[in-house]
Amino acid sequence: MKVQDTPYKIIQWATGQIGQYVIERCANHPNFELVGCWVFSESKVGLDAGDIAKVGPLGIIASKDEQALLGLDADVVIYSPLLADINEMCRILEAGKDLISPSGFTTILNKDDEKRLVAACEKGGSTLHGSGIHPGFAGDRLPLVLSAMCREINKITVYEIVNMGEIGESPEMVFDQLGFNMSAEQAAAQPPALLDIMSTIFFESIQLVADGTGLTIDDYAKKHEFALAQEDIQIEAGIIEKGNVAGQHFTYQGLVGGEAVITFETYWKTGGKTEPDWPYDAHCRYDVIIEGDPPMKMQLDFERLQDGEPGMLGTAMNCLNSIPAVVAADAGFKTQLDLPVITAINAFKPKTYVPIGKQI
Repeated sequence: MKVQDTPYKIIQWATGQIGQYVIERCANHPNFELVGCWVFSESKVGLDAGDIAKVGPLGIIASKDEQALLGLDADVVIYSPLLADINEMCRILEAGKDLISPSGFTTILNKDDEKRLVAACEKGGSTLHGSGIHPGFAGDRLPLVLSAMCREINKITVYEIVNMGEIGESPEMVFDQLGFNMSAEQAAAQPPALLDIMSTIFFESIQLVADGTGLTIDDYAKKHEFALAQEDIQIEAGIIEKGNVAGQHFTYQGLVGGEAVITFETYWKTGGKTEPDWPYDAHCRYDVIIEGDPPMKMQLDFERLQDGEPGMLGTAMNCLNSIPAVVAADAGFKTQLDLPVITAINAFKPKTYVPIGKQI
């Protein structure tokens, strides 16, 4: 994909871990320029975006003034709040700003939302695209790439395995939204607050794989299971008490004739002793398994960074590296099936150079 000669002007919308990685990349890459920064928390209003991202002052002051931000000369908004707001997204698109989000939207199953978002794109002459790591890459782009080598596909299964004890998310996210440290009674009575939202975005990701392979999904199913701590477990977000939820297993399925043909299995563990003790361990790993002809398995394994989270970094970079294709696209909602192959933008930095003919 051809990259334009001038830097892409970016507004970062929300400054959690993903937003901070975007800001850092804009500060250190000639093809990206941060021109605005929206924050959810009042405590961040007035701070320099570079200070929020711990890269030093950039002269871009964080704001909650939506009107002022949308009046800026910008190519794209990287929209990464915890919870997507369709009204807010429509206002961004109507203002003529392309929007890339890791908060789902790989496809849009809610037809009312799709109608509103497409109308906003038409009004603003803008483009909407959903990106990320899962959904946005591991569960949809990788299976679609592998499917090109298949004569027949019977079933696709994608495993996400994450050690949540090493993830630097806030206690509010880990405990309140994701449901770790709930009692067994709480977990059995009411799944984590984010389950409905997560199921929606993963069903959309399943639908993208179906669209790309000519499959018609009849229905969707989801399931939640949990594991209990057999001891107090210290994680980065705090302490999980013995007897409370310290592991979670989510299943999302696309069904044909009552049978699961595309399945996402998510295993989140926290590093301590649990019951049950699922036989999956990794800092952050994705396994893509295609049962078919030929059968295939691909493993994408991230090593832990010394300072940062590879999953969050990968999510942010996939959004940023999608910018040239999204900016060049016609107005409207664009899935991965509508865009060319997304690749890294001027990211190659060989550690050594060995002239041809010289022994390595």
